[in-house]
Amino acid sequence: MADKEGHRRLWLSREVHLELLRLSLPTIVSTLAVPLLGLVDTIVLGRLPEVEPLGAAAAANTIFNSLFWVFGFLRMGTTALVAQASGRKDDDEAVRTLFQALAIGAVIGFLLVLLRGPIAWAGFALIGAEPEVDRLAKQYFAIRIFEAPAFLMTMALTGYLRGRGDAVLPMLLVVLINAVNIAGDLLLVPGTWGLPAYGIRGAAWASLAAQTVGFVAAAAVVGRQVRHRWSWTWIMRVRELAWRRFLHVQRDLFLRTLALVASLGAVTAFAARLHNAHELAAHAILLQLYTLGSYGVDGFAYATETTVGMWLGHGNAARARASALAALMWGTGLALAASAFYLGADDWIAGVFTHDPMVQEVVRRLTGVVVVILPVAAVAFVFDGIMIGATDTRYLRNAMFVSSAVFAAVLLAGWRWIGPGLSVIWWSLGAFLLMRAVTLGLRFASGRWCESVFLKATDSAPGTSNAPQRGN
Repeated sequence: MADKEGHRRLWLSREVHLELLRLSLPTIVSTLAVPLLGLVDTIVLGRLPEVEPLGAAAAANTIFNSLFWVFGFLRMGTTALVAQASGRKDDDEAVRTLFQALAIGAVIGFLLVLLRGPIAWAGFALIGAEPEVDRLAKQYFAIRIFEAPAFLMTMALTGYLRGRGDAVLPMLLVVLINAVNIAGDLLLVPGTWGLPAYGIRGAAWASLAAQTVGFVAAAAVVGRQVRHRWSWTWIMRVRELAWRRFLHVQRDLFLRTLALVASLGAVTAFAARLHNAHELAAHAILLQLYTLGSYGVDGFAYATETTVGMWLGHGNAARARASALAALMWGTGLALAASAFYLGADDWIAGVFTHDPMVQEVVRRLTGVVVVILPVAAVAFVFDGIMIGATDTRYLRNAMFVSSAVFAAVLLAGWRWIGPGLSVIWWSLGAFLLMRAVTLGLRFASGRWCESVFLKATDSAPGTSNAPQRGN
């Protein structure tokens, strides 16, 4: 009983919340900048005379989300492994983990560029948008694909910084990338200051320039930090590095993320197969609302990747759990606030994003779905961060498989028995998020997520003492 009282006091302590907020607030700025960029893209493209460019960007970005975010393990896994190494005060291991992540990111990025033709053919065949949307989306893809190496290596660099407990530099890098991209959108899409109006190609060029600038800046910043522990001889001795645990964690996160992006990709793919440009444009706006609300919550999820990883690396399971509970409280509260705002501002939201009355009507009708699912998404996202920080990646992978199967079953059943429609797609997304929250919540309640990391850490770093300190 006394132990339980101690746990309650710990997660409510000022120290735990200040640590969490120190990492979360800059990360919230970083994560909100991503949907804000998409918001600017959506507004700039949505104000063109035709609605097809907006739908084309949504279709092409489905492929980019699948390509880039399926390799999100380069950030997530790096954050967790570097955080645990930092908790053990093993700086050499942290820098070696960064090298491994950068090497994998570079190889994958250049492979994506080389295989851009087959990727485009398969991706657009699966999406199946109407001809004009398909044509514009391919123009956008053909330019943006060249940012793949810079994007993936920047994720590895960001993962290292967050794993070291630095949330400010990643925030500044994201702000830089988004500032360059937004400036490019405003200059190149409609044509400003005498520049030609490039339309959707201008949006793609803006993104490519922004990611390149971001990678150069991130490499310069991190390079100064690690230069005393970095060794270029690792390139020649790459097979001698400790790859086993690194690859096991990254493999599980890759498969988990593959299932995630397949499910989210199906959301827009099914919307595109409605063959209705107005509904696809409304879907793009709803995605921005969902992303804007959920990415704010992701700030707390990302923070737990660091705090949980560091405290478990240090051997303090009680402090890791306290940080996790505090993140659940803050993340859910933020999502409820966003839902309340959307509930009262649906007319205003529809008018800001588009002048088309048919698109506005669909947005107003389905904003309520976003309001319902955002708090559920918040719980799922924070649990994700907790499991990643603990490198409980095998369970995380299997839970995502189950959730994706439920999503597919609900979507296909609704498509057959209710009929094709945007509401079926969005309620199926809600079922997916609910299953993620439930499966991960059961694991969290069991406590097994914070026990397995001690065995993994001991296996990878013999001679270190990582026994959980239950009373701390």
